[in-house]
Amino acid sequence: MKRLFKTVSMILFSLALAACAASSTSSMGVNCNYTQDKPLWEMPLDCQGGR
Repeated sequence: MKRLFKTVSMILFSLALAACAASSTSSMGVNCNYTQDKPLWEMPLDCQGGR
């Protein structure tokens, strides 16, 4: 029973991490809209330059 619990827990944990990773990537690319009046450090890293 303990082994089944560990296996199910690990699967759920892996799915949660995969969902977080999937939500942090954009299929449309990076939106560098500089008219949002956001400071440069709050923009995505690809918009900040210097890389």
